[in-house]
Amino acid sequence: MEHKKEKTYYEILEVNSKAPMSEIEQAYRKSKSLYGGDSMALYSLYTPEERQDKLKQLEDILETLTDPVKRKSYDQYIGSLSAAPAAEKSPQLKEAARDVFDEYNEAGAFRDRISFKKQLPIMEGKDAMICERYRILYTRLEQISSKKAFKSFAVTSAVKGEGKTTTSLNLAWLMANEFGKKVLLIESDFRNPSISSNYISMGRLSGLVDVINGEADIRSAINRFEDTRLYLLPARTSVKNSSMLVDSQGMKNVLERAKSDFDYVIVDSPPILPLVDMNILSKMVDGLLLVVKAGSTPKDLVRKAVNSLPNKNVSGVVLNGADDNHMKKYYY
Repeated sequence: MEHKKEKTYYEILEVNSKAPMSEIEQAYRKSKSLYGGDSMALYSLYTPEERQDKLKQLEDILETLTDPVKRKSYDQYIGSLSAAPAAEKSPQLKEAARDVFDEYNEAGAFRDRISFKKQLPIMEGKDAMICERYRILYTRLEQISSKKAFKSFAVTSAVKGEGKTTTSLNLAWLMANEFGKKVLLIESDFRNPSISSNYISMGRLSGLVDVINGEADIRSAINRFEDTRLYLLPARTSVKNSSMLVDSQGMKNVLERAKSDFDYVIVDSPPILPLVDMNILSKMVDGLLLVVKAGSTPKDLVRKAVNSLPNKNVSGVVLNGADDNHMKKYYY
């Protein structure tokens, strides 16, 4: 299993390596407030031990970067790490850096790599709280994966309009780009394929619907986002008989193939109510992520949706659009 390169102190504080003392101290105070302040939205997601570890790390960072001698020594250290000699760049490393789907590279596969029409919130990195919440979510999934060997997670919600697609996109992008995982995002909301229509450039003409119907090979339908380890298998078209597509051997084959080829499979799924699609899909994936829109979805409706699933394998609940007041209301 691959591990993400350890962040530098500057990256943790989200400042430039040439940042002046005042900017470093300001970034330290901002980061410290996330773990030791009154921000319930993030504070409640960590155990006391985890918060103390984070705060201790921030104190060590501040001490190092505000002492001119220690900072100079630290800068020399991280400089030596980045200046790897050319001899270390062996043919084996170059081979590993090749397209992870080179085995599918028939007839110039991935020439039409796709990109996002607009930046996701996680890409911009302007809101430290949003980024940290997704990091925590990934960490929890990684813990579950290591204990239960889970690789595929369906992201769903009780009803439509709760932010499950946005959650799927941000989580998959973070996994691939910040943690270096090979991730396949599958669009399985066949009645409302919003990723295909709203978020991405055109890419390939074939999609998941074509693969399930036997009209295309999975190799001709998977797209890769430019300069990332994030791949997408889009639905490409909406269909009315969505339950028949989900409850098919073709869909099962796609998920099994994806789990064997990727570190993680994130399935942007239809809502639980009023369709039966999630009843079927919940049996095919390892775990479920339930997205709940704060201040909008009644708890009874969420409970009804979860209880309707034959496999209640809910790995986590994402409270979307929550502020401190919402967290205090839902926290128990």
